Amino acid sequence: MDLTCLHPASILVALIFYAIFRVAIRIFRLRYSPLRNLPGPPRNSWFTGNLSQLFNAKGLAFHQHLVDVYGGMVKVYGFFGKRQQYISDPQALQSILIKEQDAFEETAVFVETNRVIFGPGLVSTTGEIHKRQRKMVNPIFSPSNLRNLVSTFYEVAERLNNVLSRECMENEERTVIDISQWMSRAALEAAGQAILGYSFDPLDSPVNNPYTRAIRELIPTMFSLSLVRQFAPFLVRLGPPGWRRRMVEWTPNKAVQKVKMMSDVMHHTAMDILEHARAGLQQRDGRYAKDIISLLLKANERVSETEQLSETELTGQMTVMIFGAQDTASSTLSRILYMLSINPDVQERVRGELHAAGALERRLSLEEVSAFPWLDAALKETLRLYPPVPFVRRVALEDCSIPYITKEGSQSSVIIPRNTTLFVGISGANRLETVWGPDAKEWKPKRWLNGGAHQKSEPSSRLPGIYSGMMSFLAGGRSCIGYKFAEMEIKIILTVFLSRFRIFPTQDEIVWNLSQIISPSVRVVARDGSVTEEKGLPVYLEEIKARNGEKQRESRGQDRRERVDIT
Repeated sequence: MDLTCLHPASILVALIFYAIFRVAIRIFRLRYSPLRNLPGPPRNSWFTGNLSQLFNAKGLAFHQHLVDVYGGMVKVYGFFGKRQQYISDPQALQSILIKEQDAFEETAVFVETNRVIFGPGLVSTTGEIHKRQRKMVNPIFSPSNLRNLVSTFYEVAERLNNVLSRECMENEERTVIDISQWMSRAALEAAGQAILGYSFDPLDSPVNNPYTRAIRELIPTMFSLSLVRQFAPFLVRLGPPGWRRRMVEWTPNKAVQKVKMMSDVMHHTAMDILEHARAGLQQRDGRYAKDIISLLLKANERVSETEQLSETELTGQMTVMIFGAQDTASSTLSRILYMLSINPDVQERVRGELHAAGALERRLSLEEVSAFPWLDAALKETLRLYPPVPFVRRVALEDCSIPYITKEGSQSSVIIPRNTTLFVGISGANRLETVWGPDAKEWKPKRWLNGGAHQKSEPSSRLPGIYSGMMSFLAGGRSCIGYKFAEMEIKIILTVFLSRFRIFPTQDEIVWNLSQIISPSVRVVARDGSVTEEKGLPVYLEEIKARNGEKQRESRGQDRRERVDIT
């Protein structure tokens, strides 16, 4: 058909009718949506709906408010009034993350943003590509491989202790330190050594590594762009990658330019480390390699070409693993140490079992570290009540019927329409009284002792999480692949630290902020009444004097490290 024969007025009329048709369809879907009668808060804005509340640094209370007031199946609003779901109901989570997991995928916003930043890794692929990558990476985190990393975690933890000990020696009384900064540095160094065989931070000198700065600043910078990121799926369709990158370079936004810079730094560093790891394997003929990326390279060489990870996929896995390991571990370490500082009775119980096992005099085995009941209980309770990632999102790939229990306690179900965005309320599910009892919002490590009879026995009230029945590491095919790695890293750092130091809270008012990963800050009130916040978590630190055997072991360890450095 020759469109040049059409009168301009005819084209205009056709476009108007098409626009009216699209609007009518949208109104019909909104009016007769199966989600229309579900409970939920009013929209905060005609444009952004509830998104500005959900993606707000001070939005943790709003997330909890949704669950407390409206239940486990809550209607919220996205852009232009589009209905979305906030879900914390155990039955619904079982369907979405386990039974019907192929019908619910990562959102296009999440996938496309991560693909731009990290490359084609586990957090930026879907479907069969994701399954192929996960099949390759999953065996790398086997118990035997993790066991070989125990000494690596100990070396980093002992180095941290030595630095903090020098801080204490400079003060006769208790020393004030920013525990979140130190735990962030230690977590990144532990992840770098264990995953990449690479040192990002010696801990005994100021940080001056571009990669380190990029990793630490990425989450808060990305969170500041949360609303802008919702348009990522549309932007990636605007021409080839080179053109899209040029558009990013032209964008007059400091946060966007900062993300671009951080992405470039992480990519180039990952390429250099990958080349170094591959050369090291060739020199050693693959022997003695225990870091995760070296093991992944070896495994990648043993599979067929169709199953192998490409160069960009390998670098994508590297950055994602470091990113995930550092932020979640540092957030968890900061929170548990804060909770122990304000609960000194639990802190002393943990320290008592560590000292009884000789943790102050020697390195304990993985079996010993894993067997401490109070350490395990304190960690689990912290991860339950304060998960470092309070929510994730999914999108429905097809219409799907999801069962749930209403706020009033009756059984029900709802059809989730295709393309509906879901918020999986991790923190909300972890605090359900129907699951954990009437004290669900209290930090009570005791609930995990004596066999851990912590959840109610009814199947409808049990969460599908892979870690002790909680949702902190998710469930199903997109659950956290390195949760055992994280648990071991955190426990070893805590074992070494708490054996040597006592911590006490300061008088500062601590605020916990939502920036995808939870982070602390100090609220400061000026003389004029103005309020500001500064990043950090100050605590008082007091060293427990080491016994002679411990001092000798530290000396031998220092000599050993010096000999290694010289060679």
